[in-house]
Amino acid sequence: MTSRPRKRVSAASDNIVVDDEAPPNKKSRTNASRFSNSTGPHNPHGIYTRKEDSNGDSYWEISKMRRITISSFRGKTMVNIREYYEKDGEELPGKKGISLPIDQFSALLTLLPDIETALQEKGVSIPRPDYVELSTNTGNNGEKGLTDDLPGARPSRMNIEATSDEDESEE
Repeated sequence: MTSRPRKRVSAASDNIVVDDEAPPNKKSRTNASRFSNSTGPHNPHGIYTRKEDSNGDSYWEISKMRRITISSFRGKTMVNIREYYEKDGEELPGKKGISLPIDQFSALLTLLPDIETALQEKGVSIPRPDYVELSTNTGNNGEKGLTDDLPGARPSRMNIEATSDEDESEE
């Protein structure tokens, strides 16, 4: 005997077949709806704003229920990448996630170029962030800003402005 209900033939017509029990209709989820539900707030330019939680820790939302938080635990600064859940109107950290001490987070940052290369080899393209220069750390007296120490950093704004003045005087 089969596990499916038997079909019966209607007495009015020999051609009509009717199911005794029709299976309930399931809502199918498309890939578009699956991704739109998991990405959280619409962020077209990849600009994430720094927020502060009830403990006073800084965090950035990377999707609806995922955050990167800078916190302290037993006197050590940690970078938490964690899922959150909502209970009684309050967002609380879940079990899924990782807390990285600063040395491990630094190692992760060092590995990012290699990770990006490995992803490109697999055909995955990730847009590179456009790091904003820290213009507040560059004084008017010609001191170097923090971005001058970074490898591949762009020239400071003062240099660009000086070059643009020279271009105007040539005309």
